Formats: sequence, structure tokens, C-alpha cells
Amino acid sequence: MNTEHVTLELPANLHEQLQALATAEETDVVSYLEQLVTNAYQRERWLKTLDNLYQLIQARGGLQLGDTQEEINERLRQTRQEIFEEEYAHLYR
Repeated sequence: MNTEHVTLELPANLHEQLQALATAEETDVVSYLEQLVTNAYQRERWLKTLDNLYQLIQARGGLQLGDTQEEINERLRQTRQEIFEEEYAHLYR
């Protein structure tokens, strides 16, 4: 595999910290950095997906839970009752 390399200058204390973290993960600094970058990209994709879901919910009128705390509590009670009736009520008949 032909891979280009780049030399990266880091402050000595940062390199020591990276080395300590990599050692704790039983890997080398380059692999550890690669994992950090991969995780950052995954987090960014997750946040974009979450934002898209939020926008879709808002565009379709929201969750319709209510405007006041009392309305929200009542809607949650109704939802719990519906779930109970669909999933568990047959156990008590």
C-alpha cells in the first residue's frame, strides 16, 4: 500500500500526552490519532443526522406534546396508558 506521509511537529508535552494515551490503549500514537479522527468524523455525522431529524420533526409540526407543563404531563400519561394497554393489559385479564 503506497501511502504518503507528512511530518507533524507537536509540542513535546502534547506528544507525551498522546504517547501516554496510546500506551494506555495498547497502540501507537499514529493509530491512536487515526482513531481520534475517525471518532470525530463519526460524531460529526451523528450530529448532522440528529439535526436533520430535529428539523424534520419541526417541519412536520413537532411532537405534539402540548404547550404547557400540564399538557405535556397529560400527554405522557396517555402515552404510558396506551403502551400499557397494548403490551401488558392482557396479563391482568
